[in-house]
Amino acid sequence: MGYDFQKPIDFLLENACASIRYLVYRDLLKAPTDEPFMKELQAELLQQPNVQKHLTAQHPDGWFGHELHGIDGMDCHIGGLLNAGVEASDPCIQKAVTALTTPEIACQHKNWFRGGEALDAEGRGGNRAITADILSWVKASEDTPVLREEITLSFEHLQAVLQYHSVDDFTVKGKNERYYRPKAKFPGANHIGLLASTQSWRTEANMQTAKSAVRRAYELMKDFDEYITFRKPAAFGGGFVGPFNYNWQALKPIDEDHMRHIIENPYPFQFGFWLGAISGVPDWVRQSTVSYALLADRLTEDTLFDLLPDKTLKAFRQIMGREPNWRKKAAAKCDVTFAALKACMPVLQK
Repeated sequence: MGYDFQKPIDFLLENACASIRYLVYRDLLKAPTDEPFMKELQAELLQQPNVQKHLTAQHPDGWFGHELHGIDGMDCHIGGLLNAGVEASDPCIQKAVTALTTPEIACQHKNWFRGGEALDAEGRGGNRAITADILSWVKASEDTPVLREEITLSFEHLQAVLQYHSVDDFTVKGKNERYYRPKAKFPGANHIGLLASTQSWRTEANMQTAKSAVRRAYELMKDFDEYITFRKPAAFGGGFVGPFNYNWQALKPIDEDHMRHIIENPYPFQFGFWLGAISGVPDWVRQSTVSYALLADRLTEDTLFDLLPDKTLKAFRQIMGREPNWRKKAAAKCDVTFAALKACMPVLQK
């Protein structure tokens, strides 16, 4: 079935902030970024309060915030700027990349997160995974050592799935937690995300392996409702720390009733997390287009926004909001409309 997304696109171009309008033109309508009107939009979005909030968190040496990973971390601020439409070539972002990859600068800040060193030592990807992710977002050279090595590690985690036949093959069910077996490989969000945003690993044989491995992982995890944590080795103090698990369940096709359950879930962040999880899923990971078609139906019928309770909307804004303020109802609708359009349009208009 073909979809005509012109009505929601027109709504966004008429009502949305500069950030969303820029992203509609660039990502959905494929407008060249060197067009004069695009340069004007880029200059306008840089002045938005939510963009300025990120920019003012940058230190003179280029580092953003006070840590590598977290609400005031390099990944949060750089990701926030990129999600708002700031180009990776922007001098502020490039200065941050230099800070991230220059040990003499990075060591002046909290260039690690709790458990990151243990995750790296175990081969799951911790501090190094965050660094590699950021570099992939800004399209850094894939010959950069940490990026190249994390790409290799990510593919190894993907390959390992093919040897498993149950969750017990790579996890241990403890007294209170289920955790990954020592040195066991199984792809997490960091591995899938890094492979999705890089190219150097993509041979024909590797792509076939990736598709087969993802299918196996999906079959193992689609109905699995336990949380898997990471048990730190004694050398790193023991205890447990959360790894970057991938949301395999979000790949399941949903129907109208399931969508309403997500939207009206007592946990108000459920809708935003679900929509974020299905956005930008590459072809070799996606298992179905049913959920995207359902979203597209709601968009083209202009009924999606009216389905969302206030508490769901407020939670959504914290996760995926790009509009600088929601004083007007149209601003909230622009945020929801763009996020849904960004998820389904690239999938259904191929």
